[in-house]
Amino acid sequence: MDTVGIVLAGGLSRRFGSPKAFAQWNGKAYYQIAVDALTCISSRVVVVGRPEHRECFDPKTTLIYDVEAFAGCGPLAGIYSAMAACPAPRYAVLPCDMPYMRPEVMESLAKGYAGEDAIAVKADGVRHPLVALLDQRMKDVIRQSLERGEYSVMKLLEQVQSRWVQGSELTANPGHVFLNKNTPE
Repeated sequence: MDTVGIVLAGGLSRRFGSPKAFAQWNGKAYYQIAVDALTCISSRVVVVGRPEHRECFDPKTTLIYDVEAFAGCGPLAGIYSAMAACPAPRYAVLPCDMPYMRPEVMESLAKGYAGEDAIAVKADGVRHPLVALLDQRMKDVIRQSLERGEYSVMKLLEQVQSRWVQGSELTANPGHVFLNKNTPE
């Protein structure tokens, strides 16, 4: 199945103090770790970033920005913008702030996809709506949500046919793999 990977790297990183996308883990930028994790299941991977950071990304990165109507409206706007720019039957989404993510975890998630509107991950009791696979039909649903001023990915997933996969089904160490790095420490 033709899948486009979407790396969300356009946040303001207020708590982190600098753009998380460019923080390093084992000599690799966070955003590149997410790109690598999606490459194994995606025919194309795009990074949704901020225009002012364009020069900070590797020139080989396919970088897109929020569509003007929804610029700055959060992760849901980034997902919609990638869907609008890159039509595909499905999309695999990852945030840029999970430096312990691995390709085999995303491969396992993709194997569990059964045509739902969305599947996302729940690990150690925490839902991770930005580690997800989304069907193409979600594009219009997301656009309508954005037009109503509703920007919560979690609320959107509650309104559609979605399934939560336990992180322990995807990796032996879900608490580590699905850890969001919100501060440099």
